[in-house]
Amino acid sequence: MEAFTKATGGMEFGFHSQRTLEDAIQKLGDQLHSSYTISYSPNNRDEAGWHDIAVDVPGRADVKRVQTRPGYWLGAR
Repeated sequence: MEAFTKATGGMEFGFHSQRTLEDAIQKLGDQLHSSYTISYSPNNRDEAGWHDIAVDVPGRADVKRVQTRPGYWLGAR
């Protein structure tokens, strides 16, 4: 599970009781209410291979963390 969540930029919510399930659902709800979706269309489509993803939010010191997947593969044309 950890490999899948790291590769996709997701999060893992484990639980083993009713209470920890409720906590996981609460965390998931909090995450959904504070999420944004951005898209990107690469302008270097001739550069096949692995490309890292890095997202910065300038001017927002209150943003502690931006959750993304680590990168993407671009196939050769």
